[in-house]
Amino acid sequence: MKEKVNGIEFYYHKLGKGAPLLLLHGHHLDGGMFDKIVAPLSLYYTVYVLDMRGHGLSEGDIAEHYHTEVEDVYAFIKQVGIEGCYCFGFDAGGLVAMMLARKYPTIFKKMIVAGVFVNGAGIRPYHYLTEGFHRFLKLDRDSRVELTESFISVDDLKKITIPTLCVVGERDWVKVEHVRWYSQFMPNARLVIMPRQTHDSYAVRSLKLLDLIKEFCK
Repeated sequence: MKEKVNGIEFYYHKLGKGAPLLLLHGHHLDGGMFDKIVAPLSLYYTVYVLDMRGHGLSEGDIAEHYHTEVEDVYAFIKQVGIEGCYCFGFDAGGLVAMMLARKYPTIFKKMIVAGVFVNGAGIRPYHYLTEGFHRFLKLDRDSRVELTESFISVDDLKKITIPTLCVVGERDWVKVEHVRWYSQFMPNARLVIMPRQTHDSYAVRSLKLLDLIKEFCK
């Protein structure tokens, strides 16, 4: 399915019946990362899987700023009539969800954000090298935005009042202690650590979060 938002045709997949659940992919990915989990989730929710601009089957260039993605997702939610939906955002998709929740406090009923860092102290040094390679040698816009704009202040974290699960893999390049640190400032958030999991292993083409999402979004 397609929806024209902010002058760009966005592709999204819709499946199931029940309360709406929006899935937001990370940078360097598209909605295909949720392929394994969409069908089981659709037994309980109406699942919306959106490709961000410049990703997957959506048109346009990759956004130069997180602000653009935030406004794209907000406009999409309003246009398809799912304000107050549940949301699961991974990586950059999770940061976009948090930025949305800060700016629009009623946009989600509950949200799950996984593999998210909110400042430069939150990632391991080797990931800086990986993203730096993509940013400077491949001129990758996703990498540039990730390295320069992944920031939410403590004051803004305190304003995210939507019930939230902050998920991180035990072996993630996002530091567990970082997620523990920022989740404590969000009034209705709690930390979930996925044992033995890396950044992608529990969320990308995986069923490992299925029960967690179902339980939290009852």
